[in-house]
Amino acid sequence: MKRTTTFSSVRILCSLLAVGFLMIFGTETKAQQQLHLSQYTLHQPFLNPASIAMNKNINGALVYRQQWVGFSGAPSVAGFNFNMPFKKQKSFLGLTVFNDKIGVNNRTDLSLSYAYRIALSQKSSLSFGLAATVAMLKSNLSEVETTDSGDPVFTSNTKTFASPDFKFGVNFFMERFYVGFSLPRILDNQIIYQQGYKGDIGFDYKTLHYHLNSGYRIRLSDRFDMPIAALMKFVVGSPVQFDVSAMVDYNNLFAIGAAYRSQKIMVAMANVRITKYFRLGYAYDYNFTQLRQVSSGSHEIMLVFNLVKTMEAVKIDAPRF
Repeated sequence: MKRTTTFSSVRILCSLLAVGFLMIFGTETKAQQQLHLSQYTLHQPFLNPASIAMNKNINGALVYRQQWVGFSGAPSVAGFNFNMPFKKQKSFLGLTVFNDKIGVNNRTDLSLSYAYRIALSQKSSLSFGLAATVAMLKSNLSEVETTDSGDPVFTSNTKTFASPDFKFGVNFFMERFYVGFSLPRILDNQIIYQQGYKGDIGFDYKTLHYHLNSGYRIRLSDRFDMPIAALMKFVVGSPVQFDVSAMVDYNNLFAIGAAYRSQKIMVAMANVRITKYFRLGYAYDYNFTQLRQVSSGSHEIMLVFNLVKTMEAVKIDAPRF
């Protein structure tokens, strides 16, 4: 029975990945920068607003990521997420704050998420999530070195522009399996220069990024599990990016593993439950491209909290994938 369930889950995952390829085949555009976390499986609400319904307890996480250490202007990310259930644990609210800095560009997102959970059976659920976001953008253009000291575009910093944005997600999950689909940013927000700086808000389906992720927790023994996961990112006109990861988890206390990213990046990961309510995770990315000549890698640390009730301390509603 366990083997049949595993094969069925794999078939579902393969079918959904195939649908993803069909959705993007045959169209062209350019890609845009998107937030990336290596430990997305440790706290999935960072990836998909619908996944806040996977956990019936108050939960959240803090994360900091320093990418491409040693490279001037490299991206750095700091984020916070908090979620809570209400209405008999069928509806969920979430708050997420992210600051993403790349070179002279700075973006801070403040998102309020809502998810609704539908029980399909005693062992499976489907959730839908929507997030409304205020994106605050600023560029310190005066820090850019130019050959023309009088260039009006780079003589001063921009003010902070506040723009609306939205996220959408859907998530199917069981005790040991999940699959989710999300749109992390629906609007295309930019700072443009037209006789002065101004915020530009637009929508173009060609700039939409699609995320498709799935995971399965394999039982190895009474004390050891192996969570495996896959993530696909695609935008029309750009190569499909994918992550695959596998970890070995000892009794939900300590886990260690690795991941491979299609941009020739290997990731070493580990996480440990430091108390009943808190789990600490760390990831190190090493780039096998020419970037390794100027960067020693990327570091990411994440602190996850899950305020389980005393009587439910041994029960895990959303297993760590």
